[in-house]
Amino acid sequence: RLAPEFPNVTGVYCDDLLGLMKRYDYGPDEFGGIRAAVRKLNPGLKLWTVVYTHEFQEADFWRRMRPHIDVVTLWIWKSENILHMREYVEHCREIFPDKPIVMGVYLRDYTKVAPIPVNLVVSQMEGIADLVDEGKLAGYSILAAVLIDGHRAQADAVRDFIAARSDNAAPVAEKTGAK
Repeated sequence: RLAPEFPNVTGVYCDDLLGLMKRYDYGPDEFGGIRAAVRKLNPGLKLWTVVYTHEFQEADFWRRMRPHIDVVTLWIWKSENILHMREYVEHCREIFPDKPIVMGVYLRDYTKVAPIPVNLVVSQMEGIADLVDEGKLAGYSILAAVLIDGHRAQADAVRDFIAARSDNAAPVAEKTGAK
C-alpha cells in the first residue's frame, strides 16, 4: 500500500519463504494469491523470493512456485559451500530458467556464529562479478549493514572489491563511448 505514495518502493521481498510456507501450510496457490494482491495494489511491483541452496531438493515445490516469483535471491547458507557457487547458480538457472537471479552475500556464517573468512568473501565477490559478466546473475545483495562494524574485515573486502570493480569499469566506458 505504500508503493503509490513512495515510487522508490519497487517490490516485495519474501525472506525464508520455503520454511514459512511449510510452517503456515501455504502452497503455490496461496502464494499466487499474495502475488495477485500485491499486483492489484501496484502492477509494477516485483515479488522477490529468497531461495537457499540447501532447498534445491525441493525442486518440485520451486517449479510450482515459479509463475508467482519475479526475482530469485539465491543464498549459500554454509560458508564452506561458497566454493560451489557457480554450480549452485547453474542449478538455480535450471529451476528458474526465465527469472533474474540475484546472489546473496553474507558477511557472517550463521551456522558457525562467526564471520565468513575474508578469502571466501573475496572469492564469492569475484565469482559474482564473473557470473554477472556472463549474464547468469542479475546482481547481488549484501547482508547486512548492521554487521559492518562487527565484521569490519569482511565489509572492507566487499567495499574494496566494489571500488576496484568500479574503477576498472571507467576505462571500458571511455573506450566504447558507453555512458
